[in-house]
Amino acid sequence: METETASHEHRPNAPDFGSEATDPVACDPSTVELLQLARRVATSDCTVLIAGESGTGKEVVARYVHRHSRRRHGPFVAVNCAAIPEHMLEAMLFGWERGAFTGAHASHPGKFEQAQGGTLLLDEVSEMPVALQAKLLRVLQEREVERLGGRVLVALDVRVLATTNRLLRTEVSTGRFREDLYYRLNVIPFALAPLRARRADILPLAMRLLTSHAEPGEAIPALSAEAGQLLLAYEWPGNVRELDNVMQRALVLCDGPLILPKHISLESLGAPPVAAALPAPVTSRLRPEPIPHDLAPADLAGALATTEYKAILEALGSTGGRRDRVAARLGISERTLRYKLARMRAAGIDMAVAGGGA
Repeated sequence: METETASHEHRPNAPDFGSEATDPVACDPSTVELLQLARRVATSDCTVLIAGESGTGKEVVARYVHRHSRRRHGPFVAVNCAAIPEHMLEAMLFGWERGAFTGAHASHPGKFEQAQGGTLLLDEVSEMPVALQAKLLRVLQEREVERLGGRVLVALDVRVLATTNRLLRTEVSTGRFREDLYYRLNVIPFALAPLRARRADILPLAMRLLTSHAEPGEAIPALSAEAGQLLLAYEWPGNVRELDNVMQRALVLCDGPLILPKHISLESLGAPPVAAALPAPVTSRLRPEPIPHDLAPADLAGALATTEYKAILEALGSTGGRRDRVAARLGISERTLRYKLARMRAAGIDMAVAGGGA
């Protein structure tokens, strides 16, 4: 995968269901379909408007489009229209010449010029002031920009992508967004579903996020069936950004090889403050956590565990008990498989029948 020479506005705790080095997590059919469309759209220079709730990963999709376009070797420049004060946003976008305003001691290219040959992302474009929307429309129509205080028009070779967490059609009807700009941006619309509507992505995303937050060389704990059930049953009002926070907390609170329900702190469920759930002193981590013997809860967690164990038994039988092949087939590490096999043995499941050994 190519390395992007990206210049962009950094936003702390940005949601991530992929990265510049990997493709986004896409296990849910709706996500798979969206990324297939993104790959097709990437080959053109059409403007794309990506709509979705805050924290769903709209910028990740935008980067995916850029990475698979002919502009992938050019810069990817992201501007957060909601985070930059109104009086500064115009200068940030279009640049300025020396003396254009108080403090402009030198000329400076704007984000449009910085994105030459690449892609410019207008993140949360619905937050842009109406007066500035008219100037943006002209730049998009004419494909050229004039710096503040300047007299020279700069021709642009930039692909524009935009995101919004609002219904732009509604914003147009209320007069908060220009209709002509809406049609200029909405050439190819993407609708990114909230995390609660693509539940097949939740557990793979959780593991991706755990891996991203682990220290180099640190053992990554596995998700227990009960903890996985909590994640699957939750509604995720904060979407991927909230899941990211939850997995960071779980990694800190976990004091063994498995993330258990007690490590999952969900704010909307009235979870206790993190300080109240801190693990025992570090010395206790040297003692492995005992494997529970009661692994048959009568709720959804039990059903999830039963399904998981059945899949492991089937994989053991079809691979002749080869654990490396079982792990590869199930998409988990051999270390995670060992812990799951230990839990199965503790539950009294005879794996020798399936070729799993003693």
